[in-house]
Amino acid sequence: MATRDIVARAIDQNMKQTGSTHVYLVTAHLDRAHLLNHFPTIQDRLNRHGLELGVDALPVAPAAHYVVGGLAVDSIGRPHARETGQIIPALYAIGEVACTGMHGANRLASNSLLEAVVYAARAADHIIESNIPEGNKGLPAWRADGLSDLVEHAPAMNDRAALRTTMSQEVGIVKRNDRLHRAQRRLALLSDEVDMIWKKAVPSREIVELRNMTLVGQLVIEDSLSRTENCGLHFNADLDPA
Repeated sequence: MATRDIVARAIDQNMKQTGSTHVYLVTAHLDRAHLLNHFPTIQDRLNRHGLELGVDALPVAPAAHYVVGGLAVDSIGRPHARETGQIIPALYAIGEVACTGMHGANRLASNSLLEAVVYAARAADHIIESNIPEGNKGLPAWRADGLSDLVEHAPAMNDRAALRTTMSQEVGIVKRNDRLHRAQRRLALLSDEVDMIWKKAVPSREIVELRNMTLVGQLVIEDSLSRTENCGLHFNADLDPA
């Protein structure tokens, strides 16, 4: 099988040409006992829909389940500032939030285990050895004066749905500059709306996640527009395919 980026682009192209929301994965030619032994969790999920591995054609579509990239870190998980290249003291980034170089420009299976376990252990050892002082205990406690709990959840839910739709349709598997700029404008407006909610309501998981997702979306778009070549899973149809 080809690498994930190539397979995903082929599926995406077919879906756009046909207008379908999926393609079909055929496994009838494979040994069913072997499939059930290796993929019991998938079969459990398929049972809910009356489908069977090794028998039925399975509807599938590409999905983003791992961010390849993030805070650039050294071998023990310490990020460095983009502008200066200097290590940021007493800060560590572990797992999906970090760009370790383990993946390269593409997603490799099971590297998440390596990043989470190995880098977590290295960071923990370094923290113990460095004897990093505790944070400022003089910081005042959180105050929510003038703020109220979010009463209407619909605006935040709608904003989250709009964000996901924009990122999927405009900043998806195959990108183009005009769609990236369109997404950039939409997220700028969305960011303003989210900030209005943020400033008036007591922070909740719902609001914090929406604010963070909007920021990450803007950063993905900004970095996508700054790239001058296709590499790994980043593919812009307006760039030289070579």
